[in-house]
Amino acid sequence: MIDKKNVTLIVMAMVLFGVNVFAQDDQGPTVYLCCKDTNGKLNPLNEFMYFVPSISPVSVTNQKSQGNQQVGYITSCGRQTKGDSFTASCEFRMEGQGTNMNDFDKKGMIARNEKLVKKGKPIKNILDYIKFNGEGYGKIDIKGKIIDGQKQVTNVEVHFNERGTKSPVYVGLYSVKQKSGKYLYENKFDIKVARVNTLTFSRPLDGKEPKMGIKIDGVAKDEESMGFVSGLVGAIANLIIPPMGITRKGNDEMLRLGTALYENQPTFTFKKADNLIQK
Repeated sequence: MIDKKNVTLIVMAMVLFGVNVFAQDDQGPTVYLCCKDTNGKLNPLNEFMYFVPSISPVSVTNQKSQGNQQVGYITSCGRQTKGDSFTASCEFRMEGQGTNMNDFDKKGMIARNEKLVKKGKPIKNILDYIKFNGEGYGKIDIKGKIIDGQKQVTNVEVHFNERGTKSPVYVGLYSVKQKSGKYLYENKFDIKVARVNTLTFSRPLDGKEPKMGIKIDGVAKDEESMGFVSGLVGAIANLIIPPMGITRKGNDEMLRLGTALYENQPTFTFKKADNLIQK
């Protein structure tokens, strides 16, 4: 029989000597930052884009299409330091056929958005899902400052439409009317899809909730309907889409990823996404 007192003493000793016995509990996937195959390994796209479940303020699941072949990897990085500021621009490739969809908890998203509208008014443009469909090229732009010799990333922009290609990233949106005093997903209307060009993450002011900026290329009733008219609608929509509230942990992870890319680190290990439900 194992003596519980001895186990406790062993754990205390490990902590005392700097062994983090709980590290694995808070670890997400480790991704290779350059290039297509470091040591013969590739990044599954759902791991390369692990920041999506990390930023989710509600429960979220990740669903991959059957036989999914999607991978993601950095192809090149340019870095510059000038005075007490620095920048980096890293291109990445999303390669392979299939879809990856992060599906957000309906009840949770409705409850969060209900606080932002007057009682009885419809809740508009609730985020339903984020989906990566097929292939594309993207770029991560990083800005930061050097304070007391320490690098501090202040802004990270993720673009999905590089090299003149259309973004393969889509978000589902819907609105809900109040019925019998309740907002229910079953009562949704104005269902649509928007194609995402850019997501922006910034270091928030102390005490402020971090928010993610979003720029879209088009809005339509579904992905197949995207065209010139939807692009015009998207241009107008960019003027009125407010930043989306995200988790502080997820926002911090994006800033930390920016630091890793600027420092040319070979790998990056995400912290575990608290709200990701494994299937």
